[in-house]
Amino acid sequence: MQYGRIVRITYTLEGPYATYIVAEENAAKATAMMKGQVGADASVECIGRASKELLRAFGLSAGEFKKGTRTYEKTPA
Repeated sequence: MQYGRIVRITYTLEGPYATYIVAEENAAKATAMMKGQVGADASVECIGRASKELLRAFGLSAGEFKKGTRTYEKTPA
């Protein structure tokens, strides 16, 4: 595996969101994997790539995922 994906999950339009590191190269598969974990009410989007070094730092193998260390609040525009 050369890289993984960074996935953002939001439960409400204006609510906080969480970021997950997913050990899956394919963006559609990573998004589907997380959608299966959180259910239909959440918005799940792939927002970028996670380097092999980041996957190693999180201790992830193919098909695994971990939540980032914080939940972020959206700031009003």
